[in-house]
Amino acid sequence: MEIGDFVVRKKYDRDIIFEIIDIREGIYYLRGIEVRLIADSELEDLELCEVNIREDDFSIVSEPMLKGKILHLDGDEKYLKLCQKKYKELNMRADCYYMKEHEMKDRIIPLLEKHKPQVLVITGHDALRKDKDKKDIHNYQHSLDYVEAIKQARIYEDDKDALVIIAGACQSYYEMLLVSGANFASSPKRLNIHALDPVYIASLIASENVKNYVDIERIVEETSHKQDGMGGIDTKGVARRIFPLGG
Repeated sequence: MEIGDFVVRKKYDRDIIFEIIDIREGIYYLRGIEVRLIADSELEDLELCEVNIREDDFSIVSEPMLKGKILHLDGDEKYLKLCQKKYKELNMRADCYYMKEHEMKDRIIPLLEKHKPQVLVITGHDALRKDKDKKDIHNYQHSLDYVEAIKQARIYEDDKDALVIIAGACQSYYEMLLVSGANFASSPKRLNIHALDPVYIASLIASENVKNYVDIERIVEETSHKQDGMGGIDTKGVARRIFPLGG
C-alpha cells in the first residue's frame, strides 16, 4: 500500500473509507474521504478498497432571493475544496479560507471586516481523547480553538441573527460551542460528522427569508447523524426577497 490508496480499517468493521496521506516508520496516516477524521494505523489492520465518492443530493430551491453571504474557515485544505465545490453548485456566495485551527481566533475579525458575511462556518478537525472526561475542554483536540474563534466573532457581531455561526468538527464539545456563541454546532453525541454537514446548514440558512426562523429539526435531520451529530438554537434566515422582479 502507498500514499494515495483508499483503505478501510478491519478492526473498526470497515466503517469509514480513508485515503493514505503519509507513511512514517511503519505507521500509515489516514484522512477520511467524506468524514472529517484523521487517523493512523498499522499495515496489518488496513484493507484496500475501491471508492465512489458520494455527492450529496441536497439542493436549495427558493423564490427569487438575495441569498446571505457565507464566510467559511476550514482547518483541512482538502475538505475545504470539497465544500467550495458544493457552494458553487448551490449558487452560494461563499468566501473560503484554509488555516490551522489555532490560527482562526487571530484571523477571524479581519476576515469578517473584509467580507461582511451573514453566515460564518468554523470547522476542520477535532477529537475527544479516548476515555477522557467530555466536560473538560482540554480533552478535545481543537474545541478550545473553535471556542476562541467564536468568541472573537461575537466581539465583531453579537447578534445571533445578524451573524449566524456554525462551528465544530468531529466529536467537538457541542455544549461549549453553543455557550460561546454558535447558533449550530457539533457534536451532541461526540460523533464524526460528514465533511459537507456545515455546508448544508450554512446554505439553507443563507437561503431562508430573514422574516422566518429556519426549521432546525428539518435541517438537522438531513445531516449525516441527525440530532446525534449536529444541533442548534432558534435562528432566523438571512436571505431577502427581491421585489419587484425585472421584466
